[in-house]
Amino acid sequence: MTEPTLSVVTISYRDPIGLARTLQSVAEQTYPSIEHIVIDGGSGDDVVEMLTEASPSYWHSRPDGGRYDAMNQGIARASGDVVWLMHSGDCFADADSAGIGVRGLGSGIRDRWGYGQVRIVGDPSRDGKVWGYSPFDMDGFALGVRPIPHQAALFGVDLLGRLGEYDTDFGLAADHLFMLRAATVEQPLVIDHVLCDFDASGAGSTRPQREHFADVRRAWDVAEYYPLGRRSRAVAYSRVLQASAKAKHLVRTRLFRGVHA
Repeated sequence: MTEPTLSVVTISYRDPIGLARTLQSVAEQTYPSIEHIVIDGGSGDDVVEMLTEASPSYWHSRPDGGRYDAMNQGIARASGDVVWLMHSGDCFADADSAGIGVRGLGSGIRDRWGYGQVRIVGDPSRDGKVWGYSPFDMDGFALGVRPIPHQAALFGVDLLGRLGEYDTDFGLAADHLFMLRAATVEQPLVIDHVLCDFDASGAGSTRPQREHFADVRRAWDVAEYYPLGRRSRAVAYSRVLQASAKAKHLVRTRLFRGVHA
């Protein structure tokens, strides 16, 4: 029986070192049916030379409208049965990860989506930590306290067709909004395996808690889904969670600084 084709979509901008890691990681996968699509935002001659030599299935290097526009372009180019969005700097955890992820979705893969776990790199306070919540909790995810590691998420192409594009106007949390919309259509399968190494040094990983929770609340209105059954109740609980998360972050930061003083 023929294996489903996996389309790995990588977006990149002025990150040649990270892009080189991702290109190598995809090339080392043992899964037999992978196409690799690279959308680079016009990083310059060194990246063009790198991509020419690596020769992924499709690539271009030209200005775009930002990360979510680039992701939409990559998905539009995908010809596989399932799409895996792996940004520049992110890598598969090992050579078998792609196959474990695809096979973890089971039959009917084009209409399904799911996620695995990630191992954090690039953040000294969290290096080596593994995260990815199981089981999936719809309200916990919608409230922003049980997030899905988007680097370890796979989407069937027919489901992507039903969802449409990433919202390029929503900001840094457009991936959260996209997955919230996906979960209202089809709840994700959880693949109990570390699938990716996640570079936690990016902008989306270092935002203030107030911005994170504000975006979470905005996503409810767009997706028309309110955790806890009612918007007013969800907003009140979200503000409590925000205050608690801020306090925990301050304690963790002070402890880390104390250890490394």
